Amino acid sequence: MRLKINLALIFIILFGVIVFTGTIILLDRISVSQRKPGFFVQNRTVLTSSDIFYDYKIIKYPSKVEIIDLKPGELVDMIGISTESWIFNFGIIPVGNNYVKKTMVLNGTPDQEVMVNLITFGNISDMISFSKNNFQLEEDETVFVFLNVTEDTKVGNYTGEIDVILKKEK
Repeated sequence: MRLKINLALIFIILFGVIVFTGTIILLDRISVSQRKPGFFVQNRTVLTSSDIFYDYKIIKYPSKVEIIDLKPGELVDMIGISTESWIFNFGIIPVGNNYVKKTMVLNGTPDQEVMVNLITFGNISDMISFSKNNFQLEEDETVFVFLNVTEDTKVGNYTGEIDVILKKEK
């Protein structure tokens, strides 16, 4: 009788350890793509990973903007926006209620269910917003990336990273 109780207790403890370990591993895999990077990418970078349930593709874009204090009557030819596709360079923007809109086109296929999550990092993060986030990717999905500069924005250079996380069930 005592042996049966000991075996049952050992089984329960072993089962608990396996469930706990599996939960920790799963939570780690889910959050791996959402951790703050130790450094920001300098070029468009694509990473892939996988766990027992999902395949992940993470596309990392550097992002930057220079905020200037433009006084009335000053030269405005220094304001500019970059059109490069490998970086979200919002250019030189004056302080004030201004915004810049850039377009990101994500290509999907109708036969695959892919979830999209967009995350920003760095001191530029508070200025960036998206037209949509946390959505299922359809064929040729367009997302607008906005950089909003308010009266309270301090003059200076802002940098960071925009991560596009694509999650597909296996």
